[in-house]
Amino acid sequence: MSFYPVAGIDVSKRFCEICILSQHNKIVAQEKIYHDKILINWANALLQKAELIFSSNLVIVAASTSHYHLLLFKLFS
Repeated sequence: MSFYPVAGIDVSKRFCEICILSQHNKIVAQEKIYHDKILINWANALLQKAELIFSSNLVIVAASTSHYHLLLFKLFS
């Protein structure tokens, strides 16, 4: 069985929190960013960095909170 690194994103009205776990469930990165900052640049940079570390794509799991998750959904789809 193969395991992939996972990025979990918790979406709320004012901010998003992301936690990236390795294949062995170790926390690689954990950050909180408010929506008034440039969310797209932050997410892209963090996820690209993680993909370089693991040499593979991440599995991304995000909460669908009201309409606040739609920006991230469009970004990652």
